[in-house]
Amino acid sequence: MKTPGDTNTSDTGKSDFGHTERLSREVALRGVMRITLFTLISNIFLTAIKGIAGVLAGSAALISDAANSASDVFYGIIVMLGVRIASREADEKHPYGYERFESLVSMFLGAVVTLAGLFIGFDGLQKVWQGATYGIEAPNPAALWVAALVIAFKTFMYLFTRARAKKYRSDILAAAAADHGSDVLATSGVFIGIAAAQVGWPIMDPIASLVIAVLIIRTGISIIHKAVGQVTDQSAGADFDQRVHDIICEHKEVTSVDMIQSRVFGDRIYVDVEISLPCDYTICAAHSIGDEIHNEIEARIPEVKHCMVHINPSEVAEGVHTSKASKARVDGFIKTP
Repeated sequence: MKTPGDTNTSDTGKSDFGHTERLSREVALRGVMRITLFTLISNIFLTAIKGIAGVLAGSAALISDAANSASDVFYGIIVMLGVRIASREADEKHPYGYERFESLVSMFLGAVVTLAGLFIGFDGLQKVWQGATYGIEAPNPAALWVAALVIAFKTFMYLFTRARAKKYRSDILAAAAADHGSDVLATSGVFIGIAAAQVGWPIMDPIASLVIAVLIIRTGISIIHKAVGQVTDQSAGADFDQRVHDIICEHKEVTSVDMIQSRVFGDRIYVDVEISLPCDYTICAAHSIGDEIHNEIEARIPEVKHCMVHINPSEVAEGVHTSKASKARVDGFIKTP
């Protein structure tokens, strides 16, 4: 019925919705950029604070956590570049838009997180071996206070970023929230390791860095897995398809829903549907109903970027299938015997 970018000049409501959608998208992108910039700046400070405190207090776990924050700074810069690219309008070179670049950035982010975890894990193994062989001193208790403050701040960032990721439907922010969550767990491991070292188990400090590494690697793999699904036309899922199906079934003229296919495109979704209408409908009647379904799906499900509606003729005649109310809705378009 339509192609991406089509406008319905006869339907002012559709045009208004398209304008509103663009404004909403711009607001969301500005919000994502602000949060990403704040996260980047905060990670720079966290890297410095944890690194300095780790060196002065003699905590291997806190130093490893500082390395994790340093990697956050690196991919935070990449994320900002990715958001700028993903926000570009569709053009001749990319007629479907640039949203998929957000998934590519998320994939890169996941790879960086995974590599950071591997690096921290290798460093932790070395320190565990050194501690078991030559002994190790417990870190200064001041490291506990630093770890506690970091846990509190990262918990706030996790909750705040997760809420904004849902509000803006941003995969990049969702990945950043997942990273904040892994940071909370990682620094909690640092806190436990340092506390255990204070009570006579100094080997627990480097062991804590190993736990951190496992959690970070797990988060990185999870981010990559989700991003791969988004760039390989993964389905939006049965629940999403059911929402589309319910909207279609509100139109009593539809005799059957023959197909619903959805695919994730960055943080947006494309939908292809096939419906059947009575065989004695004119082309104008069928097109009008298809337009209504197309517009309603895009308006009522904000994450849908485009909906394609294909209409099949049904062997059921209009007079047999539809109610008087539905017939009145398309009065003037029904083909008379």
